[in-house]
Amino acid sequence: DYGAFDDEASALAFLDAPGSPSWSSQKREAFRAIARLHGLALTVVTAETAAALPPATGLFAATDALAAEAPRARLLFVSTAQVYGTIPSPAPLREEAPLRPLSLYAVTKVAGESLLLARQAAGSLDALVARPGNHTGPGQTPKFVAPSFARQVLAAKRGEATALRVGNLDSVRSFADVRDVVRAYRLLLERGAPGGVYNVASPANVRIGELLDRLRALAGCDAPVETDPALWRPTDSCPILDVSRLRADTGWEPAFALDDTLRDLLADAAAR
Repeated sequence: DYGAFDDEASALAFLDAPGSPSWSSQKREAFRAIARLHGLALTVVTAETAAALPPATGLFAATDALAAEAPRARLLFVSTAQVYGTIPSPAPLREEAPLRPLSLYAVTKVAGESLLLARQAAGSLDALVARPGNHTGPGQTPKFVAPSFARQVLAAKRGEATALRVGNLDSVRSFADVRDVVRAYRLLLERGAPGGVYNVASPANVRIGELLDRLRALAGCDAPVETDPALWRPTDSCPILDVSRLRADTGWEPAFALDDTLRDLLADAAAR
């Protein structure tokens, strides 16, 4: 279980530690490849981190080793809703919608999807793809907007800050609960169609300013907001995703309303 490791370095060190598993050389190479890919699975790509993105050969190596060591295993490739770009759509986007990746991160996800689905079609891999939208929840780093707001709101309520520092509040996002998203991943592994592509997202979008207002109301905080130029980004809107295929094939339904997620974010921030 790679999730037992905090980062790529600790996972790779595991292979050389006393008492490490007596794996075949190919299985060890699979572990190394997956660890490196996991360590570089960046959700926020900057100019500095872009140079560290893994070459395509890393994914080739990982899938080769998986096919050799565990040919009956099923692989779920977690892509991103960013493959659709940010062009507004009059209706929720289905999985057949044109792909318009606008960032290096999204381009690498499109490439990964293409590789894995080609291998699925050739019969060398049992793979399927999830395209998640934005999701948040307890434990998320404050580098992301919702937990950052939650921590600031609580700090202001405790008198540790006089205002909330924000960027552009007019952008629009969907925010699924991370627990709903992870449950969707499990259901896809159990029930998803071989070679299937599935959107995983909240059924509605919310303005970032409304997200902040909800957090302030839930916490009972009336601190003013101040725009920080360092946090400002141009206004954009992510398209709403159609999740009817996910529902039909797996029976998935979201269990957490947005306010439930925000309450848990505040509780998590208060405990840190």
